[in-house]
Amino acid sequence: MYTRSIKIEEAKPGMELAESVYIVTTTGTNMLAARKGSTLDINTITMLTRRSVQSIEIMSEERPPDEAEAPLPAAKPQVLPHVQVKEPPPAPASPAPAPTKKTLPPENLAPVKTIVDPKLKDEAVDSIRQLFDCFSQEGNINKTTAYKCVNDVEKVVGDLLDVISSDSTGLVHINDLKQFDEYTYHHSLSVSVLSIATGRGLGLKGDELFRLGRCAMLHDIGKQLIPLEIINKKGKLTDAEFTTIKNHALLGASSLKTNAIGDVELWNGIMFHHEKLNGTGYPRGLRGKDIPLFSKIISVADVYDAITSHRSYRNPMLPSDAFEVISKDIGTAFELDIVKAFFSKVELYPANTVLELSNGQLGIVVERGNGLRPVVRIWGSTEILPLAAPANQSIIIESVMHPEDLPKNFSVG
Repeated sequence: MYTRSIKIEEAKPGMELAESVYIVTTTGTNMLAARKGSTLDINTITMLTRRSVQSIEIMSEERPPDEAEAPLPAAKPQVLPHVQVKEPPPAPASPAPAPTKKTLPPENLAPVKTIVDPKLKDEAVDSIRQLFDCFSQEGNINKTTAYKCVNDVEKVVGDLLDVISSDSTGLVHINDLKQFDEYTYHHSLSVSVLSIATGRGLGLKGDELFRLGRCAMLHDIGKQLIPLEIINKKGKLTDAEFTTIKNHALLGASSLKTNAIGDVELWNGIMFHHEKLNGTGYPRGLRGKDIPLFSKIISVADVYDAITSHRSYRNPMLPSDAFEVISKDIGTAFELDIVKAFFSKVELYPANTVLELSNGQLGIVVERGNGLRPVVRIWGSTEILPLAAPANQSIIIESVMHPEDLPKNFSVG
């Protein structure tokens, strides 16, 4: 196999990336968009195109034209405004002036504890994808295939319930489930995990938790019937487009009902997950106690995961900022007891998460603290910094960073 550079418009689903692709955020931080060795799909290609990535490196059986010739001098890496296609090659060894900033010392970081192991995550995403594919064409559903896919999803929900229930702390986080590619499938998995944890916080048990997890896993199935260009639109939706989007809850419930999949509890849970306590939600404008419990739980989990996830058209919100956004809507959109149960079971900043701080340092989470502002150890030192302490209130969490995605030249003052 050979490495070949192609223009992004030549990219096709099924191609394997030979190099990781990074984009540069508005804060100047390199952020991983697609990992080396991953297989491209249409969603990833669309996302890279919209983020102005112009070329990528792929694996190819085709020998490059100049393979047999003498190697050419290395070209300078292409860097566009706010875009970095791949990490620049290391500089040649030569004397350099003394740096003005101190380079980060090496760290032997322990990984963030995963809630869903890679095998279960892959099984979950694959089963969700297959089920969603079954419902991508209204009126054209193979019921035998659909029933099998539903059974596969239900098995995954059962496995998730076992994993979450076996954790003595009862806390969950979804950092390891967030992906640029296949957002819809990972979102469905995340909402299911968050909903099950919230249900436990509310005292639900056994089969009720299973039914909640299944409903959460399928809450967005109606989006398969919405045009992709509307789902992924960067700018503000027109009134007509927003009306189309709002139909997804009703379409999902109706499609399952038409094909005799599930029951009234499942259909209603999906149909009403965008209703709000004050009656301003959709599709029916239900109020308070008229909204099913499953819908109320899924609503909180859905919003939290959506606003803390990377999308092709915006950067994610910090977990602590998401807490503030959701808390402001208690009593209008969300029920107080459900929000309290949600945040009692969700680990916003799990241990070993790397945080970029406003004082120019990196902090590694060592304790939960008050949840919103954890206790961190400063990178490369033994200094412990409790961010919730009054003396540290001026220090702001700027971003959550993945250890393997830290810029090679990241420095502190």
